[in-house]
Amino acid sequence: MKPFAIEPDDRAFAVARDGVVLASSPSAVFDGSAAAAAGADAWHSVRQLPTTTSTRHLGSVLREAQPAARALALVAAEFARRLAAHPPAAGERVWIAAPAGAERFGLGALLGVARHLALPLDGFVDAAVVSAAALGGTGAAIVIELGLHHVAATLIERDGGPACRRRSLLSERGGLWQLCQAWLDLINTAMVRQTRFDALHDATTEQQLFDALPALARDAMASGVATAALAAGGERVEVTLTRDQLAHAAQPLWREIARLLHELRPAGSALTLLVPQAVSALPGLREALAQFAGCELVSLPAGFAAAATSLLELPPRAAGEPVRLLRRLPAAAQPALAAGAWREIPVGPGAAGPAPSHVLFAGRTFALGAEPLVVGRAPGAAHAIRLAEGLAGVSRRHCTFLRDGAELLLLDHSRFGSFVNGERVAERARVRAGDEVRIGDPGVTLALIAVGEALVP
Repeated sequence: MKPFAIEPDDRAFAVARDGVVLASSPSAVFDGSAAAAAGADAWHSVRQLPTTTSTRHLGSVLREAQPAARALALVAAEFARRLAAHPPAAGERVWIAAPAGAERFGLGALLGVARHLALPLDGFVDAAVVSAAALGGTGAAIVIELGLHHVAATLIERDGGPACRRRSLLSERGGLWQLCQAWLDLINTAMVRQTRFDALHDATTEQQLFDALPALARDAMASGVATAALAAGGERVEVTLTRDQLAHAAQPLWREIARLLHELRPAGSALTLLVPQAVSALPGLREALAQFAGCELVSLPAGFAAAATSLLELPPRAAGEPVRLLRRLPAAAQPALAAGAWREIPVGPGAAGPAPSHVLFAGRTFALGAEPLVVGRAPGAAHAIRLAEGLAGVSRRHCTFLRDGAELLLLDHSRFGSFVNGERVAERARVRAGDEVRIGDPGVTLALIAVGEALVP
């Protein structure tokens, strides 16, 4: 039986049926203290009425062990409002595509909301897993989630079998809200300098600029420049911004996404990066992802996890059975859904640097020739880098550099791991000139360099 699906993503809360997204919009609601009812859509008032609206209630319920009663009430009110517009049909079962940051107690809180609303909830499915599974294919994938107040990344494995979640990281040093604030500050600074008009001094003009940000980003991506304009006091105030200015203001967020990707990706591996389309189209992200050479970038439309969940054949939950949480699903492509995804490769395999000729460590160079180079406290080889005893996290025979044709491999033998450019090596990784290898914690760093033949003594 195919379920009615709900995806409580605070950046794009979605509901879906039969693979079709019925509705998707940010989770911003009125709190009921003003004229509007609690749970009513407030996205176009969040900057004008910040004290009577909420954008954090859903994240609070999903990630806090003891969310405030106000947050629980607002989540229940928002669910009720959204499902009143698109209700489950009679006899239709409900499944929720859980975001990466949802804790088990947060899912328990959503279960309580569902029971309060008399929803026939059968279970939860990991949103990252169901997204990767619906694309089909094999190999590892990392699903990036950009919430209003957080960014998350989830590593999914699809080694010819089911798609399963291996590890997920969440950071609150990012999110769409922080990105919007950075762009509002950029626009306002330009307006003050050029026109002496402070757009953020008045809530009405601030809301105007906030509502215009998506179109501003699209224009900048399309033509390289965009005009930010607003009406104030019967006059039009405007400034022109470049794509590079918007990309620069977004750098803290892109760096945080890259940090999470480096921490999750097996060193140097070519995998699939799944990113929301609304995020991949923003200035600066593609440049930030260019460092992940050979990785395929797939941009997913809003509500993709909900649509994929609504296509699963899931048996109904019998009375008395527990509510399930699925983090492993068959990797079966859904062609209709996959057709809506954009695919590209940010950097081709040929864009990588040359194979290194030497390892640079402690002011000395060690040649990388036909003979393997072993690194460790007691490497047990003539051609070796011998490290001092007492280094935390360094094994006696920690790793080996080995030629593989024209390329160089790093083989990890250690218990504590070897890291290339911050990414942990999964048994072996291809390394190139310019890479940095860290072993131990805090450990030591080895630099890989390419030296021209004329310069080699």
